[in-house]
Amino acid sequence: MAWGQSCQPQVDRIEAAQARADDGARPAEGWSPVTLPDLWSARWPAHDGTAWYRIDWRQTCGGTAEPLAIAIDYLNMAGAVFLNDDLLWTDRHLAEPLSRSWNTPRYLVVPASALRPGSNSLFIKVVGNRIDGAGLGRVRIGTADVVEPFYSHQVLLRRTLPAMNLVISMTLGCFFLVLWLMRRSERSYGWYALSSFTWLLFASNAVAATPWPFASSEGWTRWIMATLLAYTCAFCTFLCRFGGQRFARAEAALWLSSGLLAAVVAFVGREGLAAVAAFVFIGCGLLFMAACVRFIWRALSTRKPEHLLLAVCVLGFLVAAVHDLLMVMRVLDDGLAYTTVSAPLIMVGMSAILAWSFTRNLGRIERFNLELEERIAATRHELTQTLKREHTLELTNARLGERLQLAHDLHDGLGGSLVRSIALVEQSAHALEPNQYLSMFKSLRDDLRQVIDSSSSASARVAATPTEWIAPIRHRFNRIFEELGVAGRWQVPARWPCEISAKQMLGLTRFLEEALTNVIKHSRARVFEVTLRELAHDRFSLAIEDDGVGFDVEVMAGGGASVGGGAGAAAVAGIGLRSMDARIVRIGGTLSIASSPGCTRLEAHVRVVPSDAGR
Repeated sequence: MAWGQSCQPQVDRIEAAQARADDGARPAEGWSPVTLPDLWSARWPAHDGTAWYRIDWRQTCGGTAEPLAIAIDYLNMAGAVFLNDDLLWTDRHLAEPLSRSWNTPRYLVVPASALRPGSNSLFIKVVGNRIDGAGLGRVRIGTADVVEPFYSHQVLLRRTLPAMNLVISMTLGCFFLVLWLMRRSERSYGWYALSSFTWLLFASNAVAATPWPFASSEGWTRWIMATLLAYTCAFCTFLCRFGGQRFARAEAALWLSSGLLAAVVAFVGREGLAAVAAFVFIGCGLLFMAACVRFIWRALSTRKPEHLLLAVCVLGFLVAAVHDLLMVMRVLDDGLAYTTVSAPLIMVGMSAILAWSFTRNLGRIERFNLELEERIAATRHELTQTLKREHTLELTNARLGERLQLAHDLHDGLGGSLVRSIALVEQSAHALEPNQYLSMFKSLRDDLRQVIDSSSSASARVAATPTEWIAPIRHRFNRIFEELGVAGRWQVPARWPCEISAKQMLGLTRFLEEALTNVIKHSRARVFEVTLRELAHDRFSLAIEDDGVGFDVEVMAGGGASVGGGAGAAAVAGIGLRSMDARIVRIGGTLSIASSPGCTRLEAHVRVVPSDAGR
């Protein structure tokens, strides 16, 4: 023991002895010299219970010395302090459940009445178990100005810093638990919260004054070993997750083996508990250090800023863990545990790194959202412009379609009427009367009015029967056919084979008019036949057949007509042929042709769409 001043009490001898009786009396014999700090398991491996320490000292400055004080950095586990035969202090519980004074410094003022002239003896009674490292720490006897700094330093190391550690662990654990609950994808935050809470449970051993809720120190020791296992597993898993790694089998094996060890700790007998506890403590320490080394290697591999910064903190943990493990194993004779000093600072540093990583991720997400909004705005603008262009094109195409439709209607309707009128004039044997010309002009007017009225299928009306539909067409063409000497047969049912739409009726009208016009212009036929018949409940056909000169179907197909043709060879590339084909396709049908000298057949197959029927 070192003393600050020359006028300080001089220690002559330090001895220890086992208590021989259960009454707690000081032993009269069996004293042996020791040095402080002392761990009695090294000297009495099988001893559990009570031991006494005796420190003989004397004053060197006579009666003029200042008031004296005594400071004890720890006694493990509970105890009492006597000066000569006077009790100076005692723990509340000197029997199970023992008071836990192992990490609590004591400061005692020596009353002048208790001092003897010359030599004095300080007796310290210690009650503990070898599994808890029972023994006595360093003792200072001297004036207040020498003893008080030593005591204050020990309070800082053994009470203040551990308490700060617990507060920091609880605060950070709650903070990162909330972050993890808000963002479940950040699993490293959840594991850090779990490691903080398990460390909180383990580190509470440094500040607990009693073994509550357990009935003995042995139960408390089992609990602390279990929390150490849980903390080690949680911390190792946290390092893996923060490093962007997952070892499913290794992690499962780690947690399973830890659970089995915790069960062994819980149920092992008292005689084997010390060996199991030593195995758990050393094993957890080695595993903790291996995880730290593994993460440092990982950080050097990834070169990510957050990994490198956390690796610095982990390196601090590694140094402290190595030192404290060697100290517990009595390889180092040092009373200062580095973990006590470094843990609060390192945990704050780790939390700052995690928070920085979290805010950086949030910043990245915010930038991504901003870029996404800008791209969405640009895409919306491009889409608006595209829709405008498409709308303009649709309007243009609609106008062109209307013009083309009007051209087809004029060709098929008014054009057919003109052909009939011209043929009638050419075939007349004598000049026509004015009334006849007037009749032709009125017919042309009516056809033109029909073209205008039927330009939209919405304004057209479906004829009630096929006879009503075909009557106007038959009337217009019969006169010219009679003049030409062409006989016609009209075979239509009394009712429609199926319900058709106005659009389909108009398309069939134009198709029939164009086909009959081609009979007049090109076929040179003597007989023609128009047939309307049902094919199925939703399909029907309209066929026009004549006995004209016919045409070459293959030549017609190669001349520009896609699937159909007229009844004469002159319509090879005419607009009428293309018009008929397009009309039949638009109303949901197909056009088939068959032609040879003496027989030409043009047939439209139409299918009725239920949603369009009647419209």
